[in-house]
Amino acid sequence: MKFRLVDRILQWNACKNIRGVKTVSFEEYELRRPLGEAPFLPESLLVESLFQLGNWLIMLSTDFNRMGLVVRWEEIQFLDQLRPGGSLTLDAEVRSWRADGVVFDGLAKNGADLIAVGRGCLATPVALDGFFNPDDMRTLYSEIYRPISAADEEKGIVCLD
Repeated sequence: MKFRLVDRILQWNACKNIRGVKTVSFEEYELRRPLGEAPFLPESLLVESLFQLGNWLIMLSTDFNRMGLVVRWEEIQFLDQLRPGGSLTLDAEVRSWRADGVVFDGLAKNGADLIAVGRGCLATPVALDGFFNPDDMRTLYSEIYRPISAADEEKGIVCLD
């Protein structure tokens, strides 16, 4: 089973930054909690959402020839939890782009509330076709890319269907 943790890509600039959305459904089984705890998106899946978003930028910036394998990260802070029905706006910004490694910083927000901050994620670019079919990834991108206008962004509209 593969987790797809980026539901929408809203905008991107090659080798610079990318913005996406992860929406948490009430039906996602990984949210079930024992002993009556309130369900929330686990931190591991939240981090994976940021990793996947950064990976999309590598794939898009290399015309689906390369993808990134996470090597390390400097720091991740979890400031709040995302509950079912919530939506994360994810941002990944490139700090350094070289042939042997891409370093990202990332943010995850629910509206104006900061949920997580990641700094210094290093991804090593590798051949995409060793892991995924590039044509399948192009098709998936065509299904999840929903650009937003500057006017919509100013109004706080980030997820368009």
